[in-house]
Amino acid sequence: MPHFLPLVDSLLHSQIAEKLPFLQNSKNLLGFSGGVDSVALFFLLLEFKIDFDIAIVHYHTRKEADDEVTYAKELAQLHNKQCFVAHAPQFKSNFEHNARHFRFEFFDEIISIYGYHSLILAHQLNDRLEWFMMQLTQGAGISNLLGFDEGCKYPIIRPLESIPKDKLYQFCNERNLRYFEDMSNADTTFRRNYFRYNFCNELISSFGEGIAKSMQYLSQDKQYLHSLLTPRILYLQSLRQKLSNSVFSQDSHTDKIHHTQQCAIFSFQKNKPYMLLLACDKVSKMYGYVLSAKQREEIQKTDFNCKIHQLLITKNDKAIFIALDLLSMYKIVTPIPMAKSFKSLCSSSAVPQKLRLLLWAEFNADTKPHYQDSNLLIHNQMSQQDYANFQHKIENFFILS
Repeated sequence: MPHFLPLVDSLLHSQIAEKLPFLQNSKNLLGFSGGVDSVALFFLLLEFKIDFDIAIVHYHTRKEADDEVTYAKELAQLHNKQCFVAHAPQFKSNFEHNARHFRFEFFDEIISIYGYHSLILAHQLNDRLEWFMMQLTQGAGISNLLGFDEGCKYPIIRPLESIPKDKLYQFCNERNLRYFEDMSNADTTFRRNYFRYNFCNELISSFGEGIAKSMQYLSQDKQYLHSLLTPRILYLQSLRQKLSNSVFSQDSHTDKIHHTQQCAIFSFQKNKPYMLLLACDKVSKMYGYVLSAKQREEIQKTDFNCKIHQLLITKNDKAIFIALDLLSMYKIVTPIPMAKSFKSLCSSSAVPQKLRLLLWAEFNADTKPHYQDSNLLIHNQMSQQDYANFQHKIENFFILS
């Protein structure tokens, strides 16, 4: 229990206390920026004696970022914490998406190597409402309205998610804590800032408690809906291994890690169209994509038989299937054409056309280069057992979906 608890705003204290069971007695990683949010959270975690280290990304877009990284290192040294620093490349387009992707790949790598249990992020109520409003005006569903954590292999804890930002300023100013302001946050030509200054700040100031409750209830609804959408997954292990061992000039190392970890086909039983759209949202967000209103309309218009971003969406009579188009992304060319027996297998197993070449590439990923005839490959004595196992996997996944 913090020794100066009376100085801590009661709302701030109660929110942090609710998250303590998830953070105590475990090794955690805090995503740090040097802004008021992460600085307040840093010192709150210290007060409650939570074990954590910090990670910060230098995007090289502002001069102040050098000072922010230096400050992070100083805080870490002063309080006996590790400080991990990543230097992002220059993103030519879609900065927010690419920056988030880079940031989470950085977190993933640290958590995996050093064995952290949870990722702690300093998002507060204003952040959540800004995102909500931006998505609301673009025709988003409940899954996208509330942000996206799908696909993470570790818990993401946001202790400040119901706390207004002005409370964090109050907390830091009362303690004379140093923090940085990103001057670009005042530029209302940026969409997020437009919503912040024209709508969100005033709404939080007047109705913050009710908004926080609504966010909480919507999150519970989202969790329930997602609990009804547990997919069956066919992992493409041979392709994953092949991609992991390769070097692709069009992707960074972290991009390669991200996609090869998800060499898989997801299957969802046919359900009401809204639930199937939610399934598409769920998988797309695993890969860092947020479906727009037009893309959702396209999925419905094609009756779940299209390509969105790099996602193949298709179906048979029993289920819909979603997979990354790895062949297009990595320019994979299968060395030999499909064997007749493989085509027959796909037909009898109700494998959608959009997935057949991907599955053939999976079977061929370990093919020896001297096999130039696809039928010879399948009927070769050494590969017959491999093909029989592959056939069983395909039949089990697509027929029983």
